[in-house]
Amino acid sequence: MKITKISKDTLIPTIWDGGETFEYYIYPENALYANRDFLFRISAATINKVPSTFTKFNNYQRFLVMLDNDLNIKINGKEEYYTPKDTFKFDSNSDITSYTKGNDFNLMVSKNFKESDVFFLKDAVQLKQSFVFLFALNETSVEVNNEIINLKKKDLLLIENKDQSDILLKTENSILVGNLII
Repeated sequence: MKITKISKDTLIPTIWDGGETFEYYIYPENALYANRDFLFRISAATINKVPSTFTKFNNYQRFLVMLDNDLNIKINGKEEYYTPKDTFKFDSNSDITSYTKGNDFNLMVSKNFKESDVFFLKDAVQLKQSFVFLFALNETSVEVNNEIINLKKKDLLLIENKDQSDILLKTENSILVGNLII
């Protein structure tokens, strides 16, 4: 099991039509976002333009969580609304226009993955997926198999668990947790 902490302060933003995106992690590590050859990508983004059109990605599922504002969108012609406590899961080939400014968390996953999920955690959970990550909504400490790890706001903790052994996560503050099985 390999645990890596990634701070947003170390990331270099890239521009998309509606703002900036900060790539925390891409897998496999030699994959390139622009080539669309990745299996999954973890990022955060700013939405500075209203309206803005989400970039399409054929054969990817996406999970998006707003970090500071509600999300008002039109997806394939239908209006939808999400609060910062909601996980917006969608097919990345959908037509999506956002009418909200703000900051978001984003997981893009190839549809070839067996399983993927993003959820909020404020207690304990046991997982055993190939990849598990925790995204700090605020400064917090988390316990990973009895090891305490301190996270600053918008830090990402990535756990590579290729042998799929048990991982016990504990936290007293709300964090975002994601997991994937290859």
